[in-house]
Amino acid sequence: MQSTESPARVIFLNGTSSTGKTTLARAVQDESDIPFVYWGIDTLFGLVPPNWGGGRDGPLSRDGFWYDRTGHDADGRPLVVIRYGPTGRRMLRSACTAAASFAHGGDHLIVDEMLLTPDLLPIWLDALTGLDVQLVRVICPPAVAERRERDRGHPIGLARGHLHTVHDHGYPYDTVVDTTTGTPAELARAVLRQERTVL
Repeated sequence: MQSTESPARVIFLNGTSSTGKTTLARAVQDESDIPFVYWGIDTLFGLVPPNWGGGRDGPLSRDGFWYDRTGHDADGRPLVVIRYGPTGRRMLRSACTAAASFAHGGDHLIVDEMLLTPDLLPIWLDALTGLDVQLVRVICPPAVAERRERDRGHPIGLARGHLHTVHDHGYPYDTVVDTTTGTPAELARAVLRQERTVL
């Protein structure tokens, strides 16, 4: 006999660094009348051994994750891009499976993601197959993101480094949120009201 239960809801927030995804995710949790489990890209980075992570930038990080600080934009401003090696990619794939398991188990899920490369979204969508997924593009003016970077002590240039690739995956968004256009609570309520797609 088939279950008549609706699939768990997944709100998938994607945007470059310092656009306000985490603040929006926490506001969605506060404004929702159903419980959402939170999974963020920083959740994964918090699990990665430091020698394989971007902070220490040692030789093992080339197999895991590291900050590429070699780029500059047309105006000479620094670009910082998070790169990953084979172990990092395996961890990214495992993170998709781990996060999706909450929703496949019946818990509603909010994902706070910065897609490091466009090919990671199909991996996420495969992991989220059969669930009620809302893809949300989270943006803000680059100058605002950079000011937030400075205020939070994030690597300067990270927001700009992923600006043109984070949304370059070819999938349509259900919702677009500019985090400078309302309070976190207002924007969260708008996200919660939006239509979704069952994958």
